Amino acid sequence: MRIGEIAIVGANAEEERAFVKSIADTVEVQNDRLTFGQFHVNDQLLLHLYGISLAEDENAISWDLISSKLLGFVVLFRWGDVESFRKCQKLVDTLISRYDAVVVVAGHTEGRVPVLPSAFDFGIPIDKHGSFIFCNVFDPTSVRKVLIALVDLIIDQLS
Repeated sequence: MRIGEIAIVGANAEEERAFVKSIADTVEVQNDRLTFGQFHVNDQLLLHLYGISLAEDENAISWDLISSKLLGFVVLFRWGDVESFRKCQKLVDTLISRYDAVVVVAGHTEGRVPVLPSAFDFGIPIDKHGSFIFCNVFDPTSVRKVLIALVDLIIDQLS
């Protein structure tokens, strides 16, 4: 069986935890900064999902070591939360420009998509290695769509 590793990163630990719990068959580790779960895609592929909460000191995480081992990143932010958006915007820029990582940016919303806040006008720097999607971290179908978007990007890079 092959193992693929994906990081789910964001400013709110509860959202990363909910994302992992929504899809994982088992959750092995859960603390303030990390949630680790496993998702059996089929009998040949197992995904390790790492829910990582961004620290106040963003330099506390060694992205250079982490990014080289992962298939890609899901960067979560709460849609409409400007502070969450700005933290994720900076992280996405770092992951794409420094580490050439595959990134799906997911705007978490539990209901209808609200109007685009003016703070979002500058956008998130996403290139051919990334995409944007809305999701509800409490809905397994929505979480599955985010993972499918990430896998599609990975496959596109290989071809």
